[in-house]
Amino acid sequence: MHTIRFLTAIGLAVSGAVIMAQEQADPRTLIPPATLNAIAQHVSGAQAHNHVLEMCPYERNRPAEEYQSGTYREAAYAEAKAREYGFSDVHIERFPLGARQWDGEMAELWVTAPGPPQLITRYRDVATTLATGSRSGDVTAELVYVGRGDTADDYAGRDVKGKIVLASGPVGAAHNLAVRQFGAEGVVSFFNGTGKPIDRPDQMGWSGITQGPDANARTTWGFVLSLRMGLDLLGRLERHQKLTVHAVVQAAEYDAPMNVVVATIPGDGSTNEEFHFTAHLFEGIAKQGANDNCGGPATQLEAGRAWIEMIDRGLMSRPKRTVRFLWVPEISGTRAYLLAHPELGRHVVASISTDMVGANQTINHNSLHLNQTMYSIPNVINDVSRQFFEYVGETNREKLHNRRIAYAFQNPIIDPSGTRDPFHYNIEKFYGASDHQVHLDWDPRLPAVQFGNWPDAVYHSSEDSPANQDPTQMKRAAFLMVAIGSVFANAGPAEAVATAGVALTYAEARIAADLGDGLAMMAGSTAASLNENFKEALNLVRQAYVRERLDVGSAATLAMNDKAAAADILALAQTLDQAEPIDVNRVKLAYRAAAGRVGVTPVDPPVPTEEERAAARLVPAKKAGAPTPQGFGGGAAGGGGTPPALQGYYAMEARNFADGTRSVLDIRNAIAAEFGPVPVDAVVTFFRDAEKAGTYTVTSK
Repeated sequence: MHTIRFLTAIGLAVSGAVIMAQEQADPRTLIPPATLNAIAQHVSGAQAHNHVLEMCPYERNRPAEEYQSGTYREAAYAEAKAREYGFSDVHIERFPLGARQWDGEMAELWVTAPGPPQLITRYRDVATTLATGSRSGDVTAELVYVGRGDTADDYAGRDVKGKIVLASGPVGAAHNLAVRQFGAEGVVSFFNGTGKPIDRPDQMGWSGITQGPDANARTTWGFVLSLRMGLDLLGRLERHQKLTVHAVVQAAEYDAPMNVVVATIPGDGSTNEEFHFTAHLFEGIAKQGANDNCGGPATQLEAGRAWIEMIDRGLMSRPKRTVRFLWVPEISGTRAYLLAHPELGRHVVASISTDMVGANQTINHNSLHLNQTMYSIPNVINDVSRQFFEYVGETNREKLHNRRIAYAFQNPIIDPSGTRDPFHYNIEKFYGASDHQVHLDWDPRLPAVQFGNWPDAVYHSSEDSPANQDPTQMKRAAFLMVAIGSVFANAGPAEAVATAGVALTYAEARIAADLGDGLAMMAGSTAASLNENFKEALNLVRQAYVRERLDVGSAATLAMNDKAAAADILALAQTLDQAEPIDVNRVKLAYRAAAGRVGVTPVDPPVPTEEERAAARLVPAKKAGAPTPQGFGGGAAGGGGTPPALQGYYAMEARNFADGTRSVLDIRNAIAAEFGPVPVDAVVTFFRDAEKAGTYTVTSK
């Protein structure tokens, strides 16, 4: 029986004939070439694409029976196919939504005068055209243009009471003012914040109306138009036509649950550890889309099918760790499932989220992105994923050196029904906004990465259809899932050490990039900025070594408690200790050279400021049981009406680094290395505000 095997430090080479044939040989990976080839032959992009055609072929009005039964079409399909393919523990778990679910049923917008009635848009034809959250209504009124309509100044001198407003700004913001403040009957908007309306003038972007904090605020309805529709109406108004518009809307609300589809490939019983795949079947219940939100689950379903088939055929061994698939409502479904199963969080070694992985790269001018973990949780999931992204990229492009063999890819991963495009990819720093964020925010924190195509010219719009997907890219995404997932699912002590070796290689490359940035800071300094830049460059390099030692060491989580393997991994991580003084000295040499050039007397080591000395004595820690903001941004640590001292990713990572051992200065230096310099006073204020809010303590040492 053939089983999946890992390359040792020396490596299992490609056959001599192939090496001689390729002047630019394919990269070696943790999985032997024969197994990689078998995976590529068994995954099918066409089948993944067919799943999308079955689940999300077009936007539609979800029938009332789905809400009433508590099972949605996509969930029922995924559950049935997972059973058919031989997944284990296949079931749907249901969780409360927390609020009633809005559903559009019918909507039409007509111009009734002057001239014969003209249909502008209809919900039955394009579901995106009805703003989510709209209420039922039937109104005939004059159409009035208010510009963007999202500030009170847009309504100055305009009487919109009892009329229908045409706006170029967001429908929700326009509704909040036009309807709730100035008495309009409803809003028609041709704003599209998600696409490129100049390039795609017939596209409508998903948008909605929210109730807001005032439960008694008046809510009516909104229509979303394409740029072409909006400009046509605007042109008629600018020609001084008085347009009468008839809008009719029927909408409902249901007490309906979230659906989380669960399926597994069970481990062989040697451990209770798991590896997770997450992808969202739903982004809200009303919104639908082919690539965003069905492309990820469809491709995972195919990856799991191929994996099970290879196990059954003896081409791969049954994994040591259970592989769990979660097809969810985005973020909220993953969070609800992990809350319901707290025992899982103690046993998950890593996770992959796939969000928008099937886009045609030529149509969308995009690439598949690997969004890695943030610096506060470095992990070998980044390195293993990167190795296989690079493998697919290298083997699915024509290499000039190999043209004497053939004008072709050397190891093509191409679906017969898809394109023959090369594989474009990018290795990116952390970006949230999808289900991997939930694993990363968990307690204990779980390392997770995301695969996603970007840019996507049609996501969150009326044009997110299967026509914009490519079975070849879906095949490649499925290949990556099986290859990377099998490394983590199958790793034991020896494989964990090999994985640490891969991490060490990428660690040195990342450190070199940070060193390059530090040296560039020296080269670009003026007399006024040199000493501060020197301090930041030293911090950048030193933080890189802190991060990368942890990254290499994280391979020990795959060693299955083998002490010898853990010791070997630690020894590999500690080899970075030998290189750190060399790189620090390189920054110092560049500093002294720059100081001589701009006429500054060198100060080495840098003298800490009084603020930095004070921050070094403060140690923040989250209070037990205090809530942690969730999501891909940051927000305030403690709330209040004033803007927080840190926002977005700065705030998120400041909280992540505040583990009760790091000082405020340590945290400032960590987030400055990750995102760019930030004033130490801002970090102090951030945690002092959190202390006042009762979510953190700040002790002095």
